[in-house]
Amino acid sequence: MTNDPTAWEKAPNFLPTDWSAWLDEYGPRLMLYARQQTHSLADAEDVMQEAVVQLVRVVESGRFEGGVEQYASYVLSAIRHRAADVGRRRKARYKYEQMDADSRDAVQENPWLHSEHDDDLYRRHVERILRRMPADYAEILLLKLWEDLTHQQIAEVTGEAVSTVYARYRRALERFREELAEDPLPE
Repeated sequence: MTNDPTAWEKAPNFLPTDWSAWLDEYGPRLMLYARQQTHSLADAEDVMQEAVVQLVRVVESGRFEGGVEQYASYVLSAIRHRAADVGRRRKARYKYEQMDADSRDAVQENPWLHSEHDDDLYRRHVERILRRMPADYAEILLLKLWEDLTHQQIAEVTGEAVSTVYARYRRALERFREELAEDPLPE
C-alpha cells in the first residue's frame, strides 16, 4: 500500500486497519449529526461511539455489505436509530419539547455547529434558526449541506423515499430562507 493516508478509500474492498485515521476524517461530521439527533453532547458521544463500535464489529466479522465508501452512511443510519432510542427513553421521563425551550441559551451551552474557523456569532445565529425548525427539516439540511450527502444517501440514512427527502429538503430550504429573512444575520 502507499503512504497516502486515504489510499484505503480508493480501494473499495480494502479493510482499513487504522480506525483512528478513519475517525479523524469522518468523526467531526458524524458528531455533528449525532448532536443534531440527540440534542445533548453526552448522548451524542454515546450514540456515536455505539454506532462506530457497531460498524467495526460488522466489518471485522466480514458481514458488512459494501465498501469503505459506505462506512459513513452506515454509521449515520446507526446514529439515527440509536438517537431515536435515546429520545424515546428521555421522553418517558419528561416532555421532549421543553428541552430546548430557550434555544438562545441552548445554542450557547450546547452548540451543534463547531469549527476552529467559525465566527461564533454567525454559528449561534444559524444554529438558532435550525433549532427553531422542525427536527426533520434540520436533519435534512445537516445531512445535505454539512455531510454533503446525496438525496439517495439521505433516503438510506433516514429510511424515507428519495422523493420525500427531496421534497423535505426543498421545504427546509424555503423555511430556512423565511427564518433568515425574519431574523437576518448580524452585520
